[in-house]
Amino acid sequence: MLDRLSRFCVLSLCVFILVSGTPSAAQFEQPPTVSSEYQNRASELLEILKGSEKEERFFASSFIDAIPLTQFRALVTQLKARYGEPANISRIIPASDQDGTVEIAYAKATLAMRMVLDSKAPYPVIGLQVTGANVTNDTLAKIKKEFASLPGIAGFEIAELGSDRTNVIASFNANKQFAIGSTFKLYVLAALSSKITDKSRNWKDVVPLYRKSLPSGILQDWPRNTPMTLQSLATLMISISDNSATDILMSELGSKATDDLVYKSGHSAPEKMLPMLKTIEFFDLKMPEKADVRALYVSATTSEQRELLNTHSVGLFPKSIQIANLANTPLHIDTIEWFAAPSDITGLLKILDDIQDPIVKNILSINSIIPPGDALRWSYIGGKGGSEPGVISFAFLTKSKSGKIYAVSGSWNNSEGPVDNDKFTLMMNRLLNLTAAR
Repeated sequence: MLDRLSRFCVLSLCVFILVSGTPSAAQFEQPPTVSSEYQNRASELLEILKGSEKEERFFASSFIDAIPLTQFRALVTQLKARYGEPANISRIIPASDQDGTVEIAYAKATLAMRMVLDSKAPYPVIGLQVTGANVTNDTLAKIKKEFASLPGIAGFEIAELGSDRTNVIASFNANKQFAIGSTFKLYVLAALSSKITDKSRNWKDVVPLYRKSLPSGILQDWPRNTPMTLQSLATLMISISDNSATDILMSELGSKATDDLVYKSGHSAPEKMLPMLKTIEFFDLKMPEKADVRALYVSATTSEQRELLNTHSVGLFPKSIQIANLANTPLHIDTIEWFAAPSDITGLLKILDDIQDPIVKNILSINSIIPPGDALRWSYIGGKGGSEPGVISFAFLTKSKSGKIYAVSGSWNNSEGPVDNDKFTLMMNRLLNLTAAR
């Protein structure tokens, strides 16, 4: 719930930052072609990825200032560890004479890398970003085996959403309840959308910043009582997983609205999800000094849990919460969390898909989580993730180029140690790529 995903870019997929005034792709009446200088730089890129260590004459100084060579080389090493040795350039996709995508065939995958050159001689590289990865001969069966081999327990579901029925395409442990971290915020978004639809609230409604939680997010550092619209709060909640925005929205909606949404979505174990904790309550209940309250809470009924939160003033004193306690080791992920099975998330994504309000889809799509090149496989992709030590979860609502709607979700829990965020994000990305190709 520290939500590393709100600032997390998978190193194995999205390792290099575009820097120093990268131009946008020009529009051409005729198909663009890259220059001979670009072709030469692409060949040099392959050699650098193989380990030539000739980066100083390859990159512009602005790039090296932003990404030191030691960091760059470490990332190159990570790519090799993940995908094997780079072998050849499979193709170059031009955007202009100095901008394009270079596809590099590694032993285990083909990586797409957007590369941009300076417009002036000697045409150094000013931008380089891995925008996608296609694992060689990948299959759902292979990914399912990898899910089964993860320490702890993991599961996923891919389902096609139709107007009258949901068709499950592939799944593994889809009915198992998982801790889902900040993915739970999709329930809050759906509950808010219901209030907007029935006109009891409006996106333009203004509320003051009267509650604060702990990171992730930015609002915890903003002045108290800063006016915020419901739309801006919802946008921050989903796009950067802002915890303070989430807690304000939950207070504004009230527990009945979120409870109703959990039941409406067909959640298979609502007693595991409810009462839906505010993020600050989540943090507080996990603190060592709350051991007695936590023990009472875990053994109580849902109604008793609500009363305990009030009786013991859980979450009312954020400054007393030491977030460092949650930084590295899984804590109470089996009891103090938000829980849903992948099949439950499918039901939630179906509700979000049925919402006609375009604002909801726009909010969901701000941070698609996956690399931009892979996002382009879809005509629409929206998503939310959540993570804390021992927990990672994702939920994606997508529309294929052929017009089919898919819900793709997955979670991994390990109460014995941290999970590998990079590895799991790549696995989910592979599920999405295979689904897009259907």
